[in-house]
Amino acid sequence: MKNKVKIIAEAGLNHNGNFKNVIKLIDIANDAKADYVKFQLFNTDQFINGNFKHKNLNYKKLFNRFKSLEFSLEKWKKALKYAENKGIKFFFSIFDIESINYLEKLKIKIIKIPSGEINNFDLLKRVNKKKYKIILSTGMSNLKEIEKALSYLNNCDVILLHCVSEYPTLRPNLNNIKILKKKFKKKVGYSDHTTDIITPALSVMIGANYIEKHFTYDKNQKIGDHSFSLNPKELKEMVKNIRLAEMSLGLNKRLVTKNEKKLQFFARKGLYFKKNKFKGEKIEYSDLKILRPQGYLSVDKINYIKGKRLKKDVKSLSPVRVSHLKMSK
Repeated sequence: MKNKVKIIAEAGLNHNGNFKNVIKLIDIANDAKADYVKFQLFNTDQFINGNFKHKNLNYKKLFNRFKSLEFSLEKWKKALKYAENKGIKFFFSIFDIESINYLEKLKIKIIKIPSGEINNFDLLKRVNKKKYKIILSTGMSNLKEIEKALSYLNNCDVILLHCVSEYPTLRPNLNNIKILKKKFKKKVGYSDHTTDIITPALSVMIGANYIEKHFTYDKNQKIGDHSFSLNPKELKEMVKNIRLAEMSLGLNKRLVTKNEKKLQFFARKGLYFKKNKFKGEKIEYSDLKILRPQGYLSVDKINYIKGKRLKKDVKSLSPVRVSHLKMSK
């Protein structure tokens, strides 16, 4: 079966600014048989105000942290080439207009607009001009906000991702997948921030066409997204669960399989004579016994049998056959 559900292994910033970790993450995603590996692309100067004062967050420290996670265009070209050689597709979440120039130089035609940028209409308009394939995450957004964002992306092929922007997510609210499909008539996926490997498969049963999940090479790290990301083994198991869910959905029509048809003989009941009967006698309901296996005449033929006369003698528990019967009463 050709896979219809696309799995995005979200590496994000879990490389910690070390390019060797970028390669390591590509290998992990490819080994898990994900369809895509995704990183984050941004220019920190166009992304975060390091001078902003906040009682809980040190924005200067945050700015420096993100600055340390940037890579040059040449490094991303190497990563893209490496992924292509491995046979896994590669793309980015973008956070600023300047990153669009990187995309053009990298010749990437698919991007993710993260939940925090859904109302960044200037960014959406710039992206729309390029007619990219867009994966639009909808965390923190109501239906009107999603609708407005889509109005700025009318030239793009857009896939919506249901997302709960809580880290980790305890209540994924998967029914929103159906709500988004019905409302916007688009393919809808699920960006999962739970810590388990089952919820993505459950979302497939609800109707998700794309699954995105964070992963890492070492989830014991305290910084960044590592703590709620999957380790390599968990990522593999998640992919297997999704493929099982996808296969379990089957076809959009009722189908009796060849093996089921074979089983009918053994699992369904047939018609048997309850006692010895003799040529010329009429068959009454009380003469019949309903037993497994189905035999020669299935139980649903009972009204066809009743009232017919026998052409020959029959013994108790012998199966009823058409050849036993006179066709006129």
